[in-house]
Amino acid sequence: MRRGCGSWECSCGEPHSIPFKVEGKAGSVRVTLLPAPKGVGLVIGDSAKVVLRLAGIKDIWSRTKGETRTTVNFVKAVYEALKNTYKFKHPKDW
Repeated sequence: MRRGCGSWECSCGEPHSIPFKVEGKAGSVRVTLLPAPKGVGLVIGDSAKVVLRLAGIKDIWSRTKGETRTTVNFVKAVYEALKNTYKFKHPKDW
């Protein structure tokens, strides 16, 4: 799980958030994780906070779509988003 300080509002250089915006999808749930400045905390649902704390993330913003009350799909979507921090897209693929 890659960590970094990807927020343009924070330039501390410590790995407290994620390095860039990532998305994950499971079932009907789509989760977008955005890097946040230091001190914001985990701005996401309670079940996803557990996963992010275990990953070592302290600050993050999120956007969700779909039926997030389906807890299993919500947590899977967050996990998929965290896995996408290791993916690299070449500019030709955009």
